Amino acid sequence: MNDSIFSPNHTITPDIAHDLDSLDRQRWLIENLLLMPKHEAWIRREIQVRRAAGTTRIEGATLDEDAVRGLSNLVAGIKITEDEQANLNALQAYEFIDFLSDQPDIPIDELVIRQLNRYFLTGAAETLTPGAYRKGPNQVGEFITPDQGDVPALMRSFALWLREDDEELHPVIKAGLAHIHLAAIHPFWDGNGRTARGLATLILQRSPFGFKKLLSLESQLFEIRDDYFSAIEQALGREFSLDYDASRWLEFFAQIMDAHVGQLVAGLTDWHRMMQNTYKIFADKGWNQRQADAFAFAYQAGRITRGDYMDITGVSPVTASRDLAQLVEFGVFTAEGKTRRRVYRPVPLSAESRGEIPEEQLPLIAQE
Repeated sequence: MNDSIFSPNHTITPDIAHDLDSLDRQRWLIENLLLMPKHEAWIRREIQVRRAAGTTRIEGATLDEDAVRGLSNLVAGIKITEDEQANLNALQAYEFIDFLSDQPDIPIDELVIRQLNRYFLTGAAETLTPGAYRKGPNQVGEFITPDQGDVPALMRSFALWLREDDEELHPVIKAGLAHIHLAAIHPFWDGNGRTARGLATLILQRSPFGFKKLLSLESQLFEIRDDYFSAIEQALGREFSLDYDASRWLEFFAQIMDAHVGQLVAGLTDWHRMMQNTYKIFADKGWNQRQADAFAFAYQAGRITRGDYMDITGVSPVTASRDLAQLVEFGVFTAEGKTRRRVYRPVPLSAESRGEIPEEQLPLIAQE
C-alpha cells in the first residue's frame, strides 16, 4: 500500500447538521457558566473516574464508578485484580490525554496513538505487545480487520490526515471519523476500542468543542453499548474497506454527543445552583468554608473520604477527621465503614421548606 493521505467517505446529513448546530449553542452556555477554578478541578476529577469506568466497562470490566473512586485507597504492593489494573491504566491514560490537550505543539500522530495504547495496556502480557502494531490477524466478532502487513501504511495514512489542519472539517466530525477509522484498522492486539475513544476525546479537547475537559462520552457510550457496537458494525460492514461510508456512524456520534452535552449543561446548572444554596446555608449556620467545600465536592462525586477532604482543603489528617465528624453530627453527612476506609455521603440539603427537610437534617433548622 502507498502512503497517500486517508480520505474519509462521509456526508453531512441534515440530522448531523442539526446536532452540530445544537452543540454550538450548548458550547456557548458552558463557556459562559461561571465556575470557580477549584470547582472545575473537582468536577474534572470526577469526570476522570467516569471516563475510566465507562471505557473499561464497555470492554467487559465490572468495576462501577464508586469502585473506581475507591482505587485511590489501594495499598502499594498488594495484588490487584485485572479490572482494577484496567481502570488504573485508564485513569493514567486520561491524565495523559488531558496533558496533551494543552500541548498544541505536539502533533496527534502515530507516536501519540501508540503511547495511548501503552497506557491502556500497562501491565498486560508481553504477547499483547502494548503500543506495537499487531503481527497477525485480529478478527473482531464477524468483522475481518485489514491484513497485518497493511497496518503500518494504513496508520501512516491515518496520521497524515490527523495532522492536517482542515478548517472546513468540524472538530466533532473529525473526532467521530478518527474513532471509527482506528476501530476499523484495529492496529493493536488489544485496547483498540479504549484507544479509539481516548483519541476522540483528545481531538475534541484540542478544539473549541472540548467543553472545558468536562466530557465523558465513555460513560454515555457504556449506557448504550449495544447501540454503540451496532452503529460501528453498520458503518464498517463485514470486512475492512477504505471506502466504507461513515455517515450513519457520524449521525450516531453527533446525536450521542449532543445528548451528552445537554446532560452536562443541565448537570452544571444544577450544581451551580446547589453551590449557591450550600454556601448560604453553611454561612447562616456559622460553619466554616472548607466544610462547605467538602459538602459541594461530595454532592458532585456522591461521596468523600478523609483523603479527599485533605486534598481539597489542604488540612492535616487530624483536622480533616474533626471536620468530617462535625459534619456527621450536623446531619449533613452519613458515614460508612471504619478508619481509613470510611466513606462519607452527603444528605441532600433543602432549605426551601421545613417539611422538605428529612429528620437527619433537623440540626440544619434547629435555630430557625
